[in-house]
Amino acid sequence: MIVNFNNDYLEKLYLGLSVKGKPRYQGQVITKFKKTILTLKNAEDLKQIKLFRGLNFEALKGDYKGFYSVRVDYHYRLILGVDQNKVLVKEVLTVEGLTNHYK
Repeated sequence: MIVNFNNDYLEKLYLGLSVKGKPRYQGQVITKFKKTILTLKNAEDLKQIKLFRGLNFEALKGDYKGFYSVRVDYHYRLILGVDQNKVLVKEVLTVEGLTNHYK
């Protein structure tokens, strides 16, 4: 699966680049975030992501209608957009943000 980032901060975190200022997330959250992105990249399609119950892939409601989320850990969710490229017949995930689910 192809994973793009719509959030520069998260893209830098994933690539291991330095970010300015105080870190927004603890080291454990960043490690689990990177692991989640790798899991998404290794999936063949959305069906395979849905079968992996640990991710808890689900459609969102309200302000995030049209987006999906996967679980990074108990508190954090990764917000995703899904695009389908009909020429390549691949689904492209766009990382929109990383939110604290219970705040």
